[in-house]
Order: sequence, then structure tokens, then C-alpha cells
Amino acid sequence: MIEPGGSGYATKRNEGLATASLVTGIASMLCCGLFTGILAIVMGVVSRRRIAASAGTLGGRGLATAGVALGIAGSVVWTSITIFAILFFLTLGHPPTRAAIPCDLLEHTVYHYHVALQIIDGGEQVPIPTDVGRPGPCYYWLHMHASSPGVIHVESPDQRTFTLGDFFDVWAITSTQTIRLDSGHVGAISLTPGQTLVVFVDGQRYTPDPRSIPLAEHEVIQIEISPPTIDPPPAYTFLPGL
Repeated sequence: MIEPGGSGYATKRNEGLATASLVTGIASMLCCGLFTGILAIVMGVVSRRRIAASAGTLGGRGLATAGVALGIAGSVVWTSITIFAILFFLTLGHPPTRAAIPCDLLEHTVYHYHVALQIIDGGEQVPIPTDVGRPGPCYYWLHMHASSPGVIHVESPDQRTFTLGDFFDVWAITSTQTIRLDSGHVGAISLTPGQTLVVFVDGQRYTPDPRSIPLAEHEVIQIEISPPTIDPPPAYTFLPGL
């Protein structure tokens, strides 16, 4: 029955949660991210169900649908921004070395190879920390892993020549100790009077500055603090898969 003075059509009222979903979805896009985004999605879904069950007495389905869409978009956008910001600020505290080797997520790695490094002091092998180059969520392009002690992992987007000095610079920047490589120091070890460095690359003596040794795939570098001098140095075999 049409009421007197009416237009001939019953007026639908919008379901309340539909409007709330739209407003909350807009807020999730502008500033409030995941929290309001989830609210917009939940309210929009509930509203659509209520509208569908109302036998045409409730309107606002389009508002609810828009609220859900905006809630999803806002959640995705602001979650991505938050993750990026966290990773950015975590890596910000790890500056590049003087050779411009950065600490990043290695997402652009093109070149990946392995170099063995042994430090021998007085005839005894000295363990190298396996967290070198891994200060947190980021990795320097030269680093080590606990699963392969003594192995330098070179993972870089650039085809460039890295040196043993570059690795020691990474070690220095990611260590709480004073790390050096020169005629009087190897890592955290300071040579005493009467001691000298003897360096081998793939079993052959290397007499120039050891910092200048270029890192090459499956190369074996052995630095001995002598005496005694072990010549030839101990044999080294890479683990399977390296």
C-alpha cells in the first residue's frame, strides 16, 4: 500500500555498518593502516550479509563493498610501508665499508661464490667468528655463515674484484673488537716481537700486502703467524655444496 503523499516507492535506509565500513576503510588508506583496515573489512562483510538477509529493506551494499575494498587496500599498503620502514631503520645502523660494500637484504645478488680463509697462530688454527658480515637483518656482500665456518661468502650484484682487505673491513665494522690486517695484526690478534706473517694463496706463498689478495672462487687463503711456519700449509677441502 502506498501512503498518502508518498512517491510510490518505499525508501530504503542504509545499513549502519555499511557507512561505518566505508568511513573506516577511507581512514585505513589515509593514515591508520592495518587496524582500521581489518575493522573496515569485518564491518563491510557483516553489513553485506545483513543487507542480503533484509529482503530489500536495507540498502548500502555499495558502501559496504567499497569499505571492504578500501580496508584490504589500506591494510596491504600500510603493512608494506611498515615492514619497509622497519627494515630500512634496522639496516641504517650498518653503514657501508670504506670500499662501499653495503649491508642489505641481498635481493639483487647475481654473483655468489666461496673463498676459504684460515688463520694459524703458532701452529694452531684460530676460529673466525661465523657472524662476520651478518649484524642483524641485513648482510654485507662479504660474510660468513655458521654452517660453513672459515668460508667467506661473496654475494654481490656487481661483478667487481673484492680483496681480503675488504673482508677484514667488513669484519671490523661488524665486530665489537678492533679488527685489522697488516704486518702486525691479524683480526683481533697482535703479533709479538719475533713473530711474522707468512701468507699462502692456494698453497703458494704470497709476499705482497695480504690486504691486496683478490678473492676468487674456491680460493684457499691461509695466514700463518710464524714461528712455526707450516709449509705447505694444511690441506683444505670445501664442504659439499660450496
